[in-house]
Amino acid sequence: MRTIFLTHLKAIVLFFLWSAFAANVLLAQSVNYFPDLSSSYIYAMSSADPAYVPTEGRADFAANYKFRTGAFKDISTFNFSAARIIRHENESAQQVVRVLLNNEQEGPYINTPKLLVNYVYSLYIAENTQLFSGLALGGTGLYFSAPSATTSILMPDGTLGLGISHRKASLAFSSFQLFNSKINPLLSTIRFARYYHLNFTAQKELGIDWKLNMYSLWRMLPDVQDEVSATFILEYMDALGLGSAYKNNAGLSFLCMFRVNTGEDKLLFSFVYNTPVFSPLPKINNSMELCVGYLFQ
Repeated sequence: MRTIFLTHLKAIVLFFLWSAFAANVLLAQSVNYFPDLSSSYIYAMSSADPAYVPTEGRADFAANYKFRTGAFKDISTFNFSAARIIRHENESAQQVVRVLLNNEQEGPYINTPKLLVNYVYSLYIAENTQLFSGLALGGTGLYFSAPSATTSILMPDGTLGLGISHRKASLAFSSFQLFNSKINPLLSTIRFARYYHLNFTAQKELGIDWKLNMYSLWRMLPDVQDEVSATFILEYMDALGLGSAYKNNAGLSFLCMFRVNTGEDKLLFSFVYNTPVFSPLPKINNSMELCVGYLFQ
């Protein structure tokens, strides 16, 4: 039996932001599964925050694909989201209905597809301040197929988030894999263990045409080192963005973004190169990401 105790700082964060989940996680299994998160999550924020509300538009979609080459070419991650944003006429509240699809290919034999339906509600409590909360429910599958054995399992899954934003900054806390589902495929125990995100975003105007976007994400993960990332993107005229990201367990990444206006709507493309620089596992963490998004005004 192995017990994972949250640090004092974690306990404080969990108590004040979402006290319902402020509890130690007891784990006694071979593997605690938690999904990879692409560096381009900043352009598909719902994958990191189930309470995310777009600042503009009435509908959007985003998709990103992360892949490796060489000996690890069979490892990849795919995310897709499609959302309908409902904005009240007086703009005092907003609602979002979203579909989230994710699949991780863990080598040639294992993949873990996930499908969730997400509902978000936000309410302005002051002129420039709003509270937002979101819930996503659905299922996660585990499919293993090899010459020696084949198995497939479907389990319930869910996420819950809560946050606050003021002007150009926001802070959100969320809990993923709420049900702590446990399975025993092929005599080996795997738990889809609950984990947490603390997500901070901010934007700084640098002039008429320039702005700096800042993102920070703390992933509180079971049975492994927490993942902490920081991303900085310099944007010009909302059309071109260049920046970098650092993740403590994966190293340094470089990002490039293009945004094109198609009438009133907006089309986005981004490319990310996750380099082996500062990486503890350079051969594994060397990867690339492609992301595309569309915003309907």
